[in-house]
Amino acid sequence: MTAIDSERRMGEARRLAEHGDLEAAAAILAEIAADESAADREEAALGLSVLAERMAERALEEGDPERAADVLRAALAVESVADRARLRVLLGIAHLELACREFAGALPDGGGGEGDAETGALAIELLARTLPLRGRDADAAAVWRYGLGHPDPELAAQVRLRLGRDVRPMVEVGED
Repeated sequence: MTAIDSERRMGEARRLAEHGDLEAAAAILAEIAADESAADREEAALGLSVLAERMAERALEEGDPERAADVLRAALAVESVADRARLRVLLGIAHLELACREFAGALPDGGGGEGDAETGALAIELLARTLPLRGRDADAAAVWRYGLGHPDPELAAQVRLRLGRDVRPMVEVGED
Protein backbone atom coordinates (compact mmCIF):
# COMPACT_ATOMS: atom_id res chain seq x y z
CA MET A 1 0.00 0.00 0.00
CA THR A 2 1.41 3.37 -0.93
CA ALA A 3 1.61 6.22 1.55
CA ILE A 4 -1.12 8.07 -0.38
CA ASP A 5 -3.40 5.00 -0.33
CA SER A 6 -2.75 4.51 3.35
CA GLU A 7 -3.53 8.14 4.14
CA ARG A 8 -6.70 8.04 2.03
CA ARG A 9 -7.89 4.83 3.75
CA MET A 10 -7.14 6.31 7.20
CA GLY A 11 -9.30 9.32 6.30
CA GLU A 12 -12.07 7.01 5.16
CA ALA A 13 -11.86 5.08 8.44
CA ARG A 14 -12.05 8.35 10.43
CA ARG A 15 -15.14 9.47 8.49
CA LEU A 16 -16.83 6.11 9.01
CA ALA A 17 -16.08 6.16 12.72
CA GLU A 18 -17.34 9.74 13.07
CA HIS A 19 -20.60 8.69 11.39
CA GLY A 20 -21.01 5.70 13.68
CA ASP A 21 -20.00 2.88 11.33
CA LEU A 22 -17.42 1.49 13.71
CA GLU A 23 -17.36 -1.97 12.16
CA ALA A 24 -16.46 -0.67 8.70
CA ALA A 25 -13.89 1.71 10.20
CA ALA A 26 -12.35 -1.15 12.21
CA ALA A 27 -12.15 -3.33 9.10
CA ILE A 28 -10.20 -0.65 7.26
CA LEU A 29 -7.91 -0.03 10.23
CA ALA A 30 -7.29 -3.77 10.59
CA GLU A 31 -6.31 -3.95 6.93
CA ILE A 32 -3.85 -1.07 7.27
CA ALA A 33 -2.46 -2.33 10.61
CA ALA A 34 -1.84 -5.76 9.09
CA ASP A 35 0.08 -4.29 6.14
CA GLU A 36 3.74 -4.13 7.14
CA SER A 37 4.46 -1.65 4.34
CA ALA A 38 1.66 0.79 5.26
CA ALA A 39 2.94 4.21 6.28
CA ASP A 40 0.13 4.63 8.81
CA ARG A 41 0.42 1.14 10.30
CA GLU A 42 1.06 2.26 13.90
CA GLU A 43 -1.73 4.83 13.82
CA ALA A 44 -4.11 2.23 12.37
CA ALA A 45 -3.12 -0.29 15.06
CA LEU A 46 -3.90 2.26 17.76
CA GLY A 47 -7.18 3.26 16.11
CA LEU A 48 -8.19 -0.38 15.77
CA SER A 49 -7.55 -0.92 19.47
CA VAL A 50 -9.66 2.12 20.43
CA LEU A 51 -12.54 1.10 18.15
CA ALA A 52 -12.45 -2.54 19.26
CA GLU A 53 -12.56 -1.47 22.90
CA ARG A 54 -15.47 0.90 22.24
CA MET A 55 -17.43 -1.69 20.25
CA ALA A 56 -16.81 -4.42 22.83
CA GLU A 57 -17.84 -2.21 25.74
CA ARG A 58 -21.01 -1.22 23.89
CA ALA A 59 -21.81 -4.86 23.13
CA LEU A 60 -21.31 -5.78 26.79
CA GLU A 61 -23.56 -2.90 27.89
CA GLU A 62 -26.20 -4.16 25.47
CA GLY A 63 -25.94 -7.67 26.92
CA ASP A 64 -24.24 -9.19 23.87
CA PRO A 65 -21.01 -10.77 25.14
CA GLU A 66 -20.75 -12.99 22.04
CA ARG A 67 -20.47 -9.93 19.81
CA ALA A 68 -17.97 -8.34 22.22
CA ALA A 69 -15.84 -11.49 22.14
CA ASP A 70 -16.00 -11.66 18.33
CA VAL A 71 -14.90 -8.02 17.99
CA LEU A 72 -12.03 -8.49 20.41
CA ARG A 73 -10.83 -11.75 18.85
CA ALA A 74 -10.84 -10.10 15.42
CA ALA A 75 -8.78 -7.15 16.71
CA LEU A 76 -6.36 -9.43 18.55
CA ALA A 77 -5.87 -11.44 15.36
CA VAL A 78 -4.10 -8.38 13.93
CA GLU A 79 -0.56 -8.85 15.19
CA SER A 80 0.24 -5.15 15.41
CA VAL A 81 -2.91 -4.06 17.25
CA ALA A 82 -2.09 -1.68 20.09
CA ASP A 83 -2.91 -2.24 23.77
CA ARG A 84 -3.23 -6.03 23.49
CA ALA A 85 -3.32 -6.45 27.26
CA ARG A 86 -6.40 -4.20 27.59
CA LEU A 87 -8.16 -6.03 24.76
CA ARG A 88 -7.36 -9.39 26.36
CA VAL A 89 -8.82 -8.22 29.69
CA LEU A 90 -11.99 -7.13 27.90
CA LEU A 91 -12.11 -10.51 26.15
CA GLY A 92 -11.86 -12.15 29.57
CA ILE A 93 -14.76 -10.00 30.79
CA ALA A 94 -16.83 -11.08 27.78
CA HIS A 95 -16.03 -14.69 28.63
CA LEU A 96 -17.13 -14.11 32.24
CA GLU A 97 -20.46 -12.79 30.97
CA LEU A 98 -20.80 -15.82 28.70
CA ALA A 99 -19.96 -18.11 31.62
CA CYS A 100 -22.63 -16.45 33.79
CA ARG A 101 -25.18 -16.99 31.04
CA GLU A 102 -24.25 -20.68 30.75
CA PHE A 103 -24.29 -21.21 34.53
CA ALA A 104 -27.70 -19.53 34.75
CA GLY A 105 -29.00 -21.73 31.95
CA ALA A 106 -27.87 -24.81 33.87
CA LEU A 107 -29.73 -23.84 37.05
CA PRO A 108 -32.63 -26.04 38.04
CA ASP A 109 -35.64 -24.45 36.32
CA GLY A 110 -33.20 -22.28 34.34
CA GLY A 111 -34.19 -23.74 30.97
CA GLY A 112 -31.30 -26.18 30.77
CA GLY A 113 -33.45 -29.19 31.55
CA GLU A 114 -33.59 -31.18 34.73
CA GLY A 115 -30.18 -32.12 36.05
CA ASP A 116 -29.15 -33.88 39.19
CA ALA A 117 -28.72 -32.11 42.53
CA GLU A 118 -24.93 -32.08 42.26
CA THR A 119 -25.00 -30.37 38.85
CA GLY A 120 -27.59 -27.87 40.04
CA ALA A 121 -25.57 -27.03 43.15
CA LEU A 122 -22.41 -26.65 41.07
CA ALA A 123 -24.19 -24.29 38.65
CA ILE A 124 -25.48 -22.24 41.58
CA GLU A 125 -22.04 -22.02 43.18
CA LEU A 126 -20.24 -21.12 39.96
CA LEU A 127 -22.78 -18.44 39.08
CA ALA A 128 -22.83 -17.01 42.60
CA ARG A 129 -19.02 -16.90 42.77
CA THR A 130 -18.63 -15.41 39.27
CA LEU A 131 -21.22 -12.62 39.50
CA PRO A 132 -19.19 -10.55 42.03
CA LEU A 133 -16.32 -10.43 39.54
CA ARG A 134 -18.67 -8.36 37.38
CA GLY A 135 -19.76 -6.15 40.30
CA ARG A 136 -23.05 -7.97 40.76
CA ASP A 137 -22.94 -8.80 44.47
CA ALA A 138 -26.70 -8.48 44.98
CA ASP A 139 -27.36 -10.93 42.14
CA ALA A 140 -24.87 -13.36 43.66
CA ALA A 141 -26.64 -13.18 47.02
CA ALA A 142 -29.96 -13.85 45.28
CA VAL A 143 -28.48 -16.92 43.57
CA TRP A 144 -27.21 -18.28 46.89
CA ARG A 145 -30.66 -17.66 48.47
CA TYR A 146 -32.31 -19.42 45.54
CA GLY A 147 -30.10 -22.46 46.06
CA LEU A 148 -30.43 -22.51 49.84
CA GLY A 149 -34.21 -22.31 49.57
CA HIS A 150 -34.58 -24.76 46.71
CA PRO A 151 -37.45 -27.24 47.18
CA ASP A 152 -35.11 -30.19 46.48
CA PRO A 153 -33.59 -30.84 49.93
CA GLU A 154 -30.55 -32.63 48.45
CA LEU A 155 -29.74 -29.68 46.19
CA ALA A 156 -30.26 -27.17 49.03
CA ALA A 157 -27.94 -29.23 51.30
CA GLN A 158 -25.22 -29.32 48.63
CA VAL A 159 -25.55 -25.56 48.09
CA ARG A 160 -25.21 -25.05 51.88
CA LEU A 161 -21.96 -27.07 51.84
CA ARG A 162 -20.63 -25.16 48.83
CA LEU A 163 -21.48 -21.79 50.37
CA GLY A 164 -19.64 -22.69 53.57
CA ARG A 165 -16.39 -23.81 52.05
CA ASP A 166 -13.43 -21.49 51.81
CA VAL A 167 -12.19 -21.26 48.24
CA ARG A 168 -9.53 -18.65 48.79
CA PRO A 169 -6.04 -19.84 47.92
CA MET A 170 -3.54 -20.16 50.70
CA VAL A 171 -1.09 -17.35 50.12
CA GLU A 172 1.72 -16.43 52.41
CA VAL A 173 2.92 -12.89 52.14
CA GLY A 174 6.52 -12.56 53.19
CA GLU A 175 8.65 -9.55 53.60
CA ASP A 176 11.66 -9.34 51.33
